[in-house]
Amino acid sequence: MSGEAKPSNSVQSQSKSVKAGWGLEDMPFPKGPALVQTRWDMCVGCGVCEMACSLFHFGVLDKELSRIRIYRYLLPLPKSLQNVCSQCPAPERECQKACPVQPAVIYFDEKSNHMKVDTDRCLGSSCAMCREACPAKVPILVPPGHDYPLVCDLCERDGQRRPQCVEVCPNNALEFMAPLIPQHLERIHPDKKAELLARRLYPLERDKIQRPPEEIWR
Repeated sequence: MSGEAKPSNSVQSQSKSVKAGWGLEDMPFPKGPALVQTRWDMCVGCGVCEMACSLFHFGVLDKELSRIRIYRYLLPLPKSLQNVCSQCPAPERECQKACPVQPAVIYFDEKSNHMKVDTDRCLGSSCAMCREACPAKVPILVPPGHDYPLVCDLCERDGQRRPQCVEVCPNNALEFMAPLIPQHLERIHPDKKAELLARRLYPLERDKIQRPPEEIWR
């Protein structure tokens, strides 16, 4: 894939130390279909997952190049929600069904068990049908020079899958697991998740939910 760097040794070494520190060094990784499961209640919005993702794939610290995104809200109390591809089963892959190129350039690779993008055939930002079709708006269209959607590939290299976001999260707010539970809540946009949380936790209407300026989180 053009523009991507080799996996960073610094991320791998850092993730090993984090895993050792949290007692997760022997955590078994799932075989077959799997996903990065988000835990809404545990995310503190630190953004370490975004940095680890961009560093692993591109060799730089840039959240705009991350396949996982953090959305921050005031409900009225601050709340952060993660957004990442849930590796939908075949009947629900709206991104793949919406692709105007055939065969679809965004597809689920049965061998590696994760979504992939054929960057050579992708129409890029001039199309963006995959993002429009995705209920969670997961495919990320990145700046010029990388004009194709980014979707989570579970940090798979040479048949090994070790999602860096899961390994570096300091609060265990992400899990790498088989899809053992219904994933319908993973397939909605964070704005909708925020609305559901606000209605459950606070007597607020949707139009009172705020997306605070990024500056207050720095």
